[in-house]
Amino acid sequence: MPDTKQTKAVAAAAAVETIAQQLSALRATIENLVTEYNSEGYSTTWGNLATAALNADGSLGTADGTPTSGHPIDTRVVAGLPKAVSASQLVAGVTMIEQLQNFFSNAAVSTANYSQTIDDLAN
Repeated sequence: MPDTKQTKAVAAAAAVETIAQQLSALRATIENLVTEYNSEGYSTTWGNLATAALNADGSLGTADGTPTSGHPIDTRVVAGLPKAVSASQLVAGVTMIEQLQNFFSNAAVSTANYSQTIDDLAN
């Protein structure tokens, strides 16, 4: 079939539907996470996990004697995290997710550097 403006428009329409389906699934995931986060008090738990300073090369250094919110969670001690991030970064991530929840429910969304939050947690 020739690549016409109409076939491209139909493909774009299908892409819009696919993205809407993905957003619908994401909305449900966000609602579940925010509900669980608030009911379980995860920010406190994250703040109490073992942390470590970072070396100049970005690797984990000496373990902290007590948890330090600005230091990454020590993945040598705490299993299950794909990378070392701080409790503060995780809380910022939840704040960003809560703003997505607001967006999905037509509530006011606050502005912040959410792009950086995504980069901090994903990269």
